[in-house]
Amino acid sequence: MASYVLVHGGRNNSGVWDQVTPYLTAAGHTVYAPTLADPDTTTLAGHISEICTLIETNQPGRIILVGHSYASMVITGVAARIPDRIIRLIYLDSAIPESGDSLFGIMERCGAPYQKFGLITDRPFTDPLIFDEDTVRRIPKIYVHCTKSEFLIVGTCAYKEVLKKARRDNWTCYELESPHHCMKAVPEQVAEILLGKPPGSDPG
Repeated sequence: MASYVLVHGGRNNSGVWDQVTPYLTAAGHTVYAPTLADPDTTTLAGHISEICTLIETNQPGRIILVGHSYASMVITGVAARIPDRIIRLIYLDSAIPESGDSLFGIMERCGAPYQKFGLITDRPFTDPLIFDEDTVRRIPKIYVHCTKSEFLIVGTCAYKEVLKKARRDNWTCYELESPHHCMKAVPEQVAEILLGKPPGSDPG
């Protein structure tokens, strides 16, 4: 059995996973869903260190690391630091960083500046993430594109890039007819993907 570490997006908390977690635990998996420090009080590196510390303290075995939205930056940074602990990365409706990117920098590149969404320039969202891309590339990855997302312009931009590099970078991709917070809107479908079952497949 695997251990899931579920990382919420910016200015959210662990409660966003409440409807997904029961499906994972019912299948026999261990689930960790921490609430990250307030973005007003920390940095991107601080959030990455929180997840690394959780993993190192609890010593879970095979880890599937899941990140929603901003948490794509966090789980990528964690995977680059402790790649041998991670068996899969799952990105839910996220921007996908290259080394040197910040979240707001990616949004700008996609034609969706943060001001358009009324977002605040706290450091976790403006700090660049520097990491070894080859290390992260080797880890199997899943991308979930939400087709009704409030951040569709960013999600579509990221999804197109993922599809271009899917074979080289070890991606499997799914589309969900869902708003941005898919874990709340379609929790069962999200859980199926996390458990390795394509949406709509036979649950047996």
